[in-house]
Amino acid sequence: MPRVLLLIWLPLCLCLHPACKGSINSDDAADGLDEVGPGDPAPDGTGGDDGNDPGGDDGGEPAGDDGGAGDDGGPGDDGGPGDDGGAGDDGGDTGGQGAILFFEPFEDTDFGSRGWYDGPSGDLSTAEHIPNSNSSFECFFEQGQRGCRGGTPGRHEFEETDTVYLSYWVKYSANYVGSQRSYHPHEFHFVTNQDDRWVGPANSHLTTYTEQVGGVVRIALQDSRNNDTDCILLNNDSFVGCNGDFDSYVFSEARSVCSCNGLIGDLDGRDCYNAGSYYYSARFWDSPNQMFRDDQGPYYKNDWHFIECLFQMNSIQGGIGVPDGVIQYWYDGELVIDYHQILMRTGRHPDMRFNQFLIAPYIGDGSPVDQIMWVDDLTVATGRP
Repeated sequence: MPRVLLLIWLPLCLCLHPACKGSINSDDAADGLDEVGPGDPAPDGTGGDDGNDPGGDDGGEPAGDDGGAGDDGGPGDDGGPGDDGGAGDDGGDTGGQGAILFFEPFEDTDFGSRGWYDGPSGDLSTAEHIPNSNSSFECFFEQGQRGCRGGTPGRHEFEETDTVYLSYWVKYSANYVGSQRSYHPHEFHFVTNQDDRWVGPANSHLTTYTEQVGGVVRIALQDSRNNDTDCILLNNDSFVGCNGDFDSYVFSEARSVCSCNGLIGDLDGRDCYNAGSYYYSARFWDSPNQMFRDDQGPYYKNDWHFIECLFQMNSIQGGIGVPDGVIQYWYDGELVIDYHQILMRTGRHPDMRFNQFLIAPYIGDGSPVDQIMWVDDLTVATGRP
């Protein structure tokens, strides 16, 4: 069983590792983006825990069968997501009416004029787009390559917010297979004001992942820069340091919320392993069912689908992080993932807020085939409309 975190509120120094940086549109983008990711196999064989064990008695009820964020699918009667896909109380959206932070229609490639940076580029398709649109962003993965052939719009900063909402339309080529692994491709990320504007999303104070893996939606969190490296809990429940005993080790608020420093709140899958220069700490949630499918019908991957995703920071009470944050994911209007006991920040970073979005499709082992993802009419807001 995963180890439950023992919390006694004492001041500790936060261990910060060097940033994993690099332009997301440069030749070395793989190094700056994501050498690792939620669900990746660890070099030491301890990665990729499927998260079937519950999170811990003091962190809320265990999450459902899986959980995670991905990109789309469509509601229907033939095997859609079940009612047990999340730990939400009532399945409703959170945050009320949201103000639009920015909108990207992908009508031209002058992305820099609309606030995108970090080598903004990208191919547009005039053949594939939603109604009342002239073009979409086309991410063409060439066989053996790790990123989009024409680059991506890159990063976009926005006004700091505790709650962030993402929506977009997505379609995949009929032969789309992703990575053919249990991890990747990564697709979309949010990061926070606790890192600089060039932070690599694989090693930050908090990164969100919205993606689909083998047609299954995945939402994930990573906060490796918050690790208390004096006590690390690996995926196989062995530990490093901890004064020889993880169960009695005293953690403060200067710790990772995701995995390496214990488990609090809703949990589906987790990752904690030695990534070389730092310990990678993440947890993830997968949809109960495959949402992007090969067969024609409401979940056909080669049709356009409307995706919505929401992340809401947890509260801080008395200097202590409370696991009451929210993650939600809608697929063509159907709530697929819904968790309300999420810890994203601790009292060490009470002012942590979302402030940057990244379009960063990435297949670490290289694309197994030529395949395409199209994205249209992307919106980032402070809540669901």
